[in-house]
Amino acid sequence: MKTSAKTLPSKGSGKAKEGLRGTLLYMRQHWQLYIIFLLPALVLTIVFRYIPMGGILIAFENYNPIRGLLDSPWVGFAHFKRFLSSPDFMSYLINTLKLSVYGLLWGFPIPIVLAFLLNRVQRSGIKKKIQLVLYMPNFISVIVLCGIVKILLSVTGPLNMLLGTSTDFMTMPEAFRTIYIASGIWQAGAL
Repeated sequence: MKTSAKTLPSKGSGKAKEGLRGTLLYMRQHWQLYIIFLLPALVLTIVFRYIPMGGILIAFENYNPIRGLLDSPWVGFAHFKRFLSSPDFMSYLINTLKLSVYGLLWGFPIPIVLAFLLNRVQRSGIKKKIQLVLYMPNFISVIVLCGIVKILLSVTGPLNMLLGTSTDFMTMPEAFRTIYIASGIWQAGAL
């Protein structure tokens, strides 16, 4: 007599079905416990992720702070049409794309190279000081970091003292991309 593979029960499938059935039964009996644990996460998600999306309406209105979000006149895509038909739109788009591409090109390899170099430092005192400077943005607010960048690049700042110049880097348009990308890498804690 031949037996086919369909008629023979597999050894593990019955236990797996019983385990799943038991878990579902337990969850059905103790559903209040799951609601108690999921409720804070659900409330936080709604409050901090979905409610702020209401601010998107401002882009489609002639927003008036006195009249509020719901009473301001609706203009639809008028603001978008005006922005996209602006003669400066292509310049804005190209600059944004350049910043994104440069941020990716420099923001990806620099932290890896820096990690390799930091791993090669033998003296733990120097290594700890370098790590302190590199990890500082994780413990200081962005406003303070912007102040630090401004001081470092000011006319009387440490960079000009090191170079022996008196250049105001913060007012140079050609230095903007470099400052923006380097400070962004440092603020992200990657540098």
